[in-house]
Amino acid sequence: MSDAEQSVSVVIPCYNRESSVEKAIHSVLSQDYPDFEVIAVDDRSTDATLEVLRSIEDPRLQVIVNEGPKGAAGARNAGAKLAKSSWVAFQDSDDLWYPSKLSKQVEKVKDSDFVAVYCAMDCFEDGVQILRVPNDITSHLEGDLVSSLLSDSFISTQTVMIRRDVFEKIGGMDPEFRSLDDWEMMIRVSLEGPIAFLDEVLVEQHMSSNSITRSSENRVNAQIQLLGKHSELWSAYPKELARHHYRVSGGLLANKRYREASSHAKEAAKLQPFNWRYVSKAIASSIFAKLRKEAR
Repeated sequence: MSDAEQSVSVVIPCYNRESSVEKAIHSVLSQDYPDFEVIAVDDRSTDATLEVLRSIEDPRLQVIVNEGPKGAAGARNAGAKLAKSSWVAFQDSDDLWYPSKLSKQVEKVKDSDFVAVYCAMDCFEDGVQILRVPNDITSHLEGDLVSSLLSDSFISTQTVMIRRDVFEKIGGMDPEFRSLDDWEMMIRVSLEGPIAFLDEVLVEQHMSSNSITRSSENRVNAQIQLLGKHSELWSAYPKELARHHYRVSGGLLANKRYREASSHAKEAAKLQPFNWRYVSKAIASSIFAKLRKEAR
């Protein structure tokens, strides 16, 4: 891989993050890798985020205002359109990169056919570590990840670096998704070629009170949206499709959408009739839906 092929454009969508965005950007500017640019995209913040961005003096940083569809996906696409490098990476405006993230990821994909590379991430809430991604549940983490990504979401935007030509080929992120847009994108990326995994924590995610990923209703709606968009692909993977219906059913039950939950639980049980968890949820959700109907 030539020097030109090793350059990286880092896109950072920003919305109402005046208290955290400077730290997030400096975690990128402090990388020990020399060949990168940073494109910060303000998504028309209503606080002082844009002023904070413009106060950072560094020739590697370009600040723009998103004029396209609002939302993280639209802002990331706007930044990626200005990217000049062979690879595009993403940071979030309230998270942190470790100094060696880019250098280790570039080294991982050097002279390979990988179309993307991601690393592990520690997730914090109120300063307490609550999760490491990916976790032990996901068994297949490198190479052809189509089936793995249809089964679970384990590649977050903060952790991934994608070939820019691949990102452009798939049409970027889908701004119609208000949650799980990274999962939806990575499903499409996985169809373009093998994905590398760097088994090292190089990113910290810090949950905040207005993080969209914390909304269970947004999440389950996005899971249903995923199912609709990729139904043809999922149909070739019945085990993974059943798992997704089961997951959607659980989210719908948590949001007291009993009739919809029953429908998805039945689909899971139909696809995997010998899975006792799926069958028991189908029975339970059907009872909930019936009781709810009778209570009206």
